[in-house]
Amino acid sequence: GFTGQLLRWDSNGVWSSIVGAEQAGRIPLIGTWLAHFILAGGTLGGATLSRFFAIHVFLIPALLFGIIGLHLYLVIRNGISEPPKAGQPVEPKTYRQWYHEMLQKKGVPFWPNAAWRDMAFGLLVVAVVLALAYFIGPPKIGAPPNPANINSNPRPDWYLLWIFALFALMPRGIESYVIAFGPLVVGLILVMLPLVFNKGERSPIRRPWSVVIVVFILTMVGTFWYEGVKSPWSPNFGAKPLSAQVVGNVGPNAIAGASLFFKKGCIYCHSISGDGGHRGPDLTKVADRLNNYQMTIRIVNGGGNMPAFGSSLTKNELTEILDFLNTRK
Repeated sequence: GFTGQLLRWDSNGVWSSIVGAEQAGRIPLIGTWLAHFILAGGTLGGATLSRFFAIHVFLIPALLFGIIGLHLYLVIRNGISEPPKAGQPVEPKTYRQWYHEMLQKKGVPFWPNAAWRDMAFGLLVVAVVLALAYFIGPPKIGAPPNPANINSNPRPDWYLLWIFALFALMPRGIESYVIAFGPLVVGLILVMLPLVFNKGERSPIRRPWSVVIVVFILTMVGTFWYEGVKSPWSPNFGAKPLSAQVVGNVGPNAIAGASLFFKKGCIYCHSISGDGGHRGPDLTKVADRLNNYQMTIRIVNGGGNMPAFGSSLTKNELTEILDFLNTRK
């Protein structure tokens, strides 16, 4: 998914790849080398595209075929896990003997009996993918990459949105450590699970904590995915100008200020009556919280994540924006 995103060569794919290289660069000792390996150099360019294409089309499929081959070999050599039954715990010392005895009584050969089921299901998956490609089509390709475009908001495709949200919401001080060591720790846990916890009940009915952990993980991923879709921490560059109904009958200066509120990009980060972004405070009733002087200081000097607009607004434009914000009560 990550390597395929760049192959569209639009602004989102290009900037997402740069973000990925930046994250890899935070890994201790090998970070710089790894970032250069991902980008095929010191910066993103044609060599990066060629490298991602080779990894996406040749290397990853080869690894998949190799892992599937190993899996099938282990299935033929060791058999498969039978459906779990409550009250039938696993004891590693006697399990293999029990399994072979059960296999002699009830087992069927993997080839051709079980292999045909795999083949039929595989064909069904391919048919579903082809149907989705025909009826829904590929994701929309965005604008071409442009380094001069400061309104770029890179974000991964939907299946990685929950990780995107996790990194965005975690405290900044631990982000580098989670990016560098999080996947390694999770991977080690998954590898160790069948080696350490290899006996006892397999039935979910007798393993309530396992069920709770799975439900917790699914709830966590779903919650972060929902936050990733909303992305309240990012400017909303797709925000539209405020409607006449929202602006209201407030006089020519305030109406001009509402227009400037959009043209100067204020609406990307600030919401008014539900329209706009959520990165900054909601300004629907800002005049109830701040007086004219306080609003002027914030606009001119900025603060926090807000840039200073003192050099980009004329005195007349500042007055018009203030006239509009003073109507938000």
